[in-house]
Amino acid sequence: MSQEMVEGLLGRLITDERFRHNAQESLEATCMQGGYNLTTTELLLLSNSLELQRIAELAEHLDSGLRRVGSEHNQRRSL
Repeated sequence: MSQEMVEGLLGRLITDERFRHNAQESLEATCMQGGYNLTTTELLLLSNSLELQRIAELAEHLDSGLRRVGSEHNQRRSL
């Protein structure tokens, strides 16, 4: 995985609540569906080092304009 792909994946985890939720269920399946082609080693490294709860906490502090359109949090804020 290139550094650019890692940055894209981390950015998506921060800005996309649905993607982050799916990653908590299965990081491997979510990455495959999202087009992030990981080697077994990369998946293991990410699985062992990502703290998705902390990423979710960070995401809560983002302005809604920086979140992916259609995320559940954005929809709740616009109601």
